[in-house]
Amino acid sequence: MDTGSPTEHVSSPETTGLGRRTLLKAVGLGAAGTGLATGSSDTAAAAGATGPVPITTQTNTVNLYCHSTPATYHPDGTAALAITVGNFGPQAATGPVSLKVITPFYADLAALPSVDGASAEWLYRNDDADTPSIIKVTFQGFPADGTVTVPLTFTLDPGAPNRPASGRAIFTTDAGNTQDVDSDLTRNVWAYLFIRESFAAPALGNVNLHYTTNQVPLVIGGRAEAIPFRFYNGAGNLLHGTRSPAYFTFSTPFYTRVPAAGRPPGFSALYENDDPAVPSVYRLALPPGIGALGSAVPTTVPIPLQAQAGAPASLAVASAAILPSGSDHQGDVSIAHHLFGFPHVTDTPV
Repeated sequence: MDTGSPTEHVSSPETTGLGRRTLLKAVGLGAAGTGLATGSSDTAAAAGATGPVPITTQTNTVNLYCHSTPATYHPDGTAALAITVGNFGPQAATGPVSLKVITPFYADLAALPSVDGASAEWLYRNDDADTPSIIKVTFQGFPADGTVTVPLTFTLDPGAPNRPASGRAIFTTDAGNTQDVDSDLTRNVWAYLFIRESFAAPALGNVNLHYTTNQVPLVIGGRAEAIPFRFYNGAGNLLHGTRSPAYFTFSTPFYTRVPAAGRPPGFSALYENDDPAVPSVYRLALPPGIGALGSAVPTTVPIPLQAQAGAPASLAVASAAILPSGSDHQGDVSIAHHLFGFPHVTDTPV
């Protein structure tokens, strides 16, 4: 139930972040447990039970992870990235597990990867250089102590910054997979990086946009917090700010959501997914005038963010960029994009 305030704590699944993935895992619904355990009716009758029979399930314990090494953009603008996914065990996954890849700003993934024993699909595809896309590579089961390499080829956009943007890889059990339980979610996310072999020489622009935000702790399964994002124009001076709208685009960190209550004006969803292991993509339109009071005076906009139930206690990061439009132009946008993140914490002793 939305309350109109992103900081007011309520106990409904919508606002606590207790989503479909957590509920399915908790009650054992899905492919592995949509009915009563074998022989449960006979057992209950023999015991004289009159109430509902508990649902029982058997699950495998897995420990999924992913990682990569930095890739290099060659002078032709292409970079070959290899993402390794694996399972530390102790058991093999028997249900579907998947790698989600969030592409960097200003980089195009021309084709889905080909991986033996897996299927690949676009969850969200956007050809604009200022917007990430998301792919999913699904395995029907995964061996204990096994690894698989997923090859990806990226191509830089002509307007790409000299400091390339990073992307993210996320390897988890699927939301409907109740056969497998991951014992540790702290190694399931990897921010993959690039370097450029040669730099571009972009034309000088008339703005210099960048952003900062507070690294506010988010209590896992707790209330949403209105996080202030501050937008600067390093080329701004008195009464001379941006002349056209600017756009702030970001994907959500692992197990982090943007509740409907408290979203600011100009905020829109480009892609939303209820699975906390799959990022959503949002965009905030900022009106002209950033930097009109000087380069050190930001335009500040609060955005509600919430750590969902089941999140690991760790620093959850994602990538964002603030970019100009219309009559505003920024030559090198290296400073306009970077990672942001929040510590996901518990409010009990550890």
